[in-house]
This record gives sequence, C-alpha cells and structure tokens, in this order.
Amino acid sequence: MKKWLQAIPQLLLLLLFSWLGKAVAALFHLHVPGSLIGLLLLFLALQAGWVRLTWVEAGAALLFGDMILFFVPAIVGIVQYPWLLGAKGLLVLVVVLSGTALVMAATGVVSERLHRMGEGERHDSVERV
Repeated sequence: MKKWLQAIPQLLLLLLFSWLGKAVAALFHLHVPGSLIGLLLLFLALQAGWVRLTWVEAGAALLFGDMILFFVPAIVGIVQYPWLLGAKGLLVLVVVLSGTALVMAATGVVSERLHRMGEGERHDSVERV
C-alpha cells in the first residue's frame, strides 16, 4: 500500500510529461508520437536537474513491472485480423525478429560502452589516490 501511495504522485508526474509531449506534437503538427516527445522532455528535465530521479523512480518501476499489460491490446488487435497475418505473416515475422535482434544488439553495444566508461572512471580515480 505504501508503495502505491508513493508511486501515485510519481505516476502523475510521468503522465504530465506524456501530456506535455502530446501537446507539443499537436501544437507543432509533428509526425512523432507525443508520448515519445514527452519521454524526451523527461530525459532533458532529468539531465538539467529540473526533475530528480527519486521523483519518478518508484512510479517508473511500477509501470516497468507491469509493462507486459501494455502489449495485450496490440496482441488482441492482431488476432482480430487473421487475414492480414495470412497474407503478410512471414513478412511480419521477419520484421519482428530482425527488429528484436537489432534492439538487442544496440542495447548490448550501448551497455558495454557504458560499462567500459564506468570502469575507466573508477580506474582514473584509483590512480589519483
């Protein structure tokens, strides 16, 4: 219960950034999802120090823990159009698998570089002592 009470204001802050992103997308007639712009705005606010990580951490963890639920409507939508999968099923499978592989590879490369950068900083600080 305490976790939910702590997460509610954080979820509202995350929703505020999503709403701001949607407003920016509508105002400037951008062909980018507003939620993605909101995520970028949140990232910039975190980097600038306007928003602290502790202000959104519990809410984000709560959303991340239930992320699979956000994909259920998309899966149900696909099941409603079996003719689409029949005609383009192999193409959809290739796109999904290659997209997944690219995301996994990019994530691996980025995390490896970040890990190396972190080791370099620790190594530099040990040499200074």
